[in-house]
Amino acid sequence: MKSGSPPRQRTLRPLVVSWLLAGITSAYAQADMVDLPLEQLMQMQVTTASRYAQTALEAPAAVSVVTAEDIRLFGYRSLAEVLASMRGLYVSYDRAYHYLGTRGFATPGDYNTRVLLLVNGVRLNDNVYDQASIGTDFPIDLDLIERVEFVSGPGSAVYGANAFFGVVNVITRDGHQLPGPQVAVEAGSQGSAKARLSVGTVDADGGDWLVAATRATRRGADLYFPSYDAPNSNHGVAQGLDFDRSTQLFARMRRDGLALTLAHAERHKGVPTAAFSQVFNDPRSRVTDQSTRLAAEYTAQVSPTLAFTGRAHAARYQYVGDYVYDYPPLTINRDVGTGQWWGGELQWVSTALARHKLVWGLDYRRDTRITQTNADLDPPAEYLNARRTGDVAGVYVQDEFALQPNLTLHTGLRWGKQTGSSGTLNPRLGLVYWWNPATAIKLLHGTAYRPPNAYERDYRVDQPGGIVDSQHVRSERVRTTELALEHAPSGGTRYLLTAFSSEVKDLISMSAAASIDRFLLDNTHSVKVHGVEAELEQRWQAGQRLRLVYGWQKARDSSVDGTLSNSPRHLLKVQWSDTVSASPASAWGRGRYAIETIGVGPRSTSSGTNLPGHLLTNVNYSMRISQVDVSVGIYNLFNQRHYSATSLEIRDDALRQDGRTFRVKLTYAF
Repeated sequence: MKSGSPPRQRTLRPLVVSWLLAGITSAYAQADMVDLPLEQLMQMQVTTASRYAQTALEAPAAVSVVTAEDIRLFGYRSLAEVLASMRGLYVSYDRAYHYLGTRGFATPGDYNTRVLLLVNGVRLNDNVYDQASIGTDFPIDLDLIERVEFVSGPGSAVYGANAFFGVVNVITRDGHQLPGPQVAVEAGSQGSAKARLSVGTVDADGGDWLVAATRATRRGADLYFPSYDAPNSNHGVAQGLDFDRSTQLFARMRRDGLALTLAHAERHKGVPTAAFSQVFNDPRSRVTDQSTRLAAEYTAQVSPTLAFTGRAHAARYQYVGDYVYDYPPLTINRDVGTGQWWGGELQWVSTALARHKLVWGLDYRRDTRITQTNADLDPPAEYLNARRTGDVAGVYVQDEFALQPNLTLHTGLRWGKQTGSSGTLNPRLGLVYWWNPATAIKLLHGTAYRPPNAYERDYRVDQPGGIVDSQHVRSERVRTTELALEHAPSGGTRYLLTAFSSEVKDLISMSAAASIDRFLLDNTHSVKVHGVEAELEQRWQAGQRLRLVYGWQKARDSSVDGTLSNSPRHLLKVQWSDTVSASPASAWGRGRYAIETIGVGPRSTSSGTNLPGHLLTNVNYSMRISQVDVSVGIYNLFNQRHYSATSLEIRDDALRQDGRTFRVKLTYAF
């Protein structure tokens, strides 16, 4: 068991642009600060909300963006840390995988199946577990990322299944953004080390090339688990089992509207938790993730009013878990999940009709292989051998209709069908009203669905170590309504306030059965979530930056009339950065520091234990010394004790997370 947008031929865009120009010009004349350049503000576009480029104010969603500069400035080490800095998101970690919580909803151990993860617009979730990999199993080095976009709320009207609570889109960099050979090395706490070699170039024919390889290792710390504190289990200390070793290969080429991408990753992770009733503190307990992804994208301007995008992709993913049991005899139980698939997408964007921007398209995925096996190695015994193939297809249409110069109606409808589940229609409605040139009010409503994946359908293992069973699970459904206010009076100022309400039906979840080693997957839960979020971002003339984010949410499980587990009521994010000037003779030169504090409120575990809230502070300092970029980061600066809630397969219902750690990174471009 596994642990480019065409020109708009309509009246709205010129009016809005002229209003924004007038408003921002006035703001510049009156401000005491030097804001971001006007060009940067006007070109600050997102692509995830509607599958085509539009400004964040235009988008029928409240979009969060973390750029390559943010990643460097705050010293983020994983995609999980990037996402944890965003509005409405929080992360849990069970020493095998990282799990993303969205607006108070984070069922422990769900493998991020309710968030769709894209890389350059192509789905990354595998076809066995539907997992969105955000930890060290994410296949792309953060140095190769241009920006990360997150669109909260249901997105099935645009993307289909898994776009349940939100969509994450990782946009990678091109060769001209990392020109020439470049080497990056880093070292840190708990024996962590990492090295990257990349080469970027633009050839004589205009082809843009980027090739990179990354190797990372981490010894990890010895960890204490109170529930195993006994003489026959090493007094609860797992020694040398928190190791993490990963390799990443990445290549990308762009030329004349064609982009080709290859990403390959392998990760080997120790499992110190003895999940699924394993023998505690056995060094053979580990999981391995391997993935290979190929993608091709072609874009063309067919006519002045019609743009075309075509994508093709193929991928393979394999999970191998080695679990040690003493039945007797002492044996390794090997759990394997393998998926292979290919697919494609065709999309057209038309501005031929006055005041309309029409988008329509279709996508298809063929699951050529989905296998799950479970067997003891010695003596050999097989408990599971499940195989299936399948198809996933969808057809969608969207319309961006300028009802008035300051009022836009966004509509969308998608029909989707997956083998083993009935077809489903998912609509999207959005009204964007421009109160003034710098202020947009958005009323949004949408639905989404998530059919049970192959793991939830087929995984039935009966063995002395445990049973996992699923009984006719159905598709989950969610309906969300949101009201958002966005205000950007200048290039250096942005405010956002949003209120939302979601209702989830037929939630697929794991529950304990009569035996402590037996677990069931079923649809017995319904959840209602509502909340408010506020965000402020300000930049000053001298380079200072401030960002404040607060979220309040309340999630209740209506089936048991109680608060949802692992659901904090409060989320807080505070970021501050500024430059530091030193004398020219100083070895440290001129640098920049960044401070980030992340607060997560109290929440309960699956067994009802209350976890206290915590505030974690991270500090990063970056500078250049003799053509070498240097970054020094300290994480959990005040060594705060904090915990993550776990799922039922782990005996301890909460796991203590890392205390204070550090990292030093050096980057040199030849």
